[in-house]
Amino acid sequence: MNTWRACFGTVGVLLVLSCRISAQDDLFSVGTLRAATAATDEFESPPACAAGQLAVCVGCKKIKICTAAASDADNPKQLCPTDMPYCNSDEGGVCSVNPDSKAECVAAVPVFNCTATGMFPDPYSCTGYYFCESIGAPGDAYKCDPGYNYNSKVQLCQRGFTGCQVANCTGVTAIFTTYFGNPQYFYYCKANPDDATAPKQPVMFSCGIGATLNAKQSKCIYKCPREGLFKKDGSPSSYFQCAYTAGVLVSQEKKCPTAGQVFDDTKKTCVKGPATTTTPAPVASLRKLSYKRW
Repeated sequence: MNTWRACFGTVGVLLVLSCRISAQDDLFSVGTLRAATAATDEFESPPACAAGQLAVCVGCKKIKICTAAASDADNPKQLCPTDMPYCNSDEGGVCSVNPDSKAECVAAVPVFNCTATGMFPDPYSCTGYYFCESIGAPGDAYKCDPGYNYNSKVQLCQRGFTGCQVANCTGVTAIFTTYFGNPQYFYYCKANPDDATAPKQPVMFSCGIGATLNAKQSKCIYKCPREGLFKKDGSPSSYFQCAYTAGVLVSQEKKCPTAGQVFDDTKKTCVKGPATTTTPAPVASLRKLSYKRW
């Protein structure tokens, strides 16, 4: 039997959703914490090219082209492109949107460098996300349960969610590209300084809750609720100043003037910050859902 319920999730602000779900199933899930591994890792015993093969997978995200070289070691290897980031032996040794079924590939995730605190969608997969406790540190990778995809607007894994696409750096010339389905997030396509032929890799950013990327201006625009000063979510040393200009309420992003300061949203001023700025872990703080029957 299906029932209507209101789903509540505390993700910085209270999110209220109307969702029709099965009485036995959960619509939302936190997922499972995974260990990070380098995207360039190769298998401990990578396979050699066999007669008639076009390519073989030598890593979770690395493919070897079978060129009939005199030595198998001379066959070229390369990372799969960002729009098809996984090398999948099950599909015939091709780059794919689906990870290989090897246990190490199902669990493998690249190291994610946090550009802000809070939650980030996985740029390579719709089935995962990252939790960033502090800026500049590696993020914790979470994997959604089977049948679930990450919904960046709700900041939870959602059963049957289809409104997601991976970040695609192929042919991108813009400085910043809006993340599909949620302009709060955007990414920069970073080239490999040591290999000009390697695919560009997406570096994820967040404008914070209440702000979205203006791609033409290459900056985040905060939607002002009223005049005043408001903290920038995910960036403790930044805030938005909202004021009327020519009768229009507009925002300007500001940074605290002194290193080590953070913006106090209660006092509406910059104050001396703690030694390290962290965000509470998702399971402990914002991953609780309650349901109310309508």
